[in-house]
Amino acid sequence: MNSVATGSDLTIADIYDAYETRLYRFALSLAHDPDRADDLVQETLIRALNYLDLLHQLNDHQRRAWLCQVLKNRFLDEQRAHQRRERLLEQLIQDAEWMRLPVPPAPSQDIFSCVPERYRTLLRQRYELGMTSREIGAELDIPAATVRSRLHLAIKWLRAHRSEFLST
Repeated sequence: MNSVATGSDLTIADIYDAYETRLYRFALSLAHDPDRADDLVQETLIRALNYLDLLHQLNDHQRRAWLCQVLKNRFLDEQRAHQRRERLLEQLIQDAEWMRLPVPPAPSQDIFSCVPERYRTLLRQRYELGMTSREIGAELDIPAATVRSRLHLAIKWLRAHRSEFLST
């Protein structure tokens, strides 16, 4: 492995040259997909752009560990988001079966695209991001009870418009 510049002129190109191969191998071991591994490496390097001063202060081992941790965190974040989407789809399928409706759209489609904007953010935060009503309320600066009430209205809207929702 090439050593990274030690002067004050550390660049992202230096980091790329020194760590890209190792990061790619690590990403491939996590994702088992060459294209996804490439994406993870690029996302890691983009993140590193904002931390060049910090990376300059670290030694080679620390720098490599930092980059690998960023890559791993990004991979895990994507895995969790995928699992949340899958759970949401499973719940929609169960609800559709219970109500004897056709199966909802495939996971690649945006499930919330047909929902009015006033409900979309809340539904995404709750069911896609897995946030609690307290967390959503804190982010939106409204009481948790208001969040629960609005989520109830959103679900009520979905039930009232389920034929439109399931046909998209």
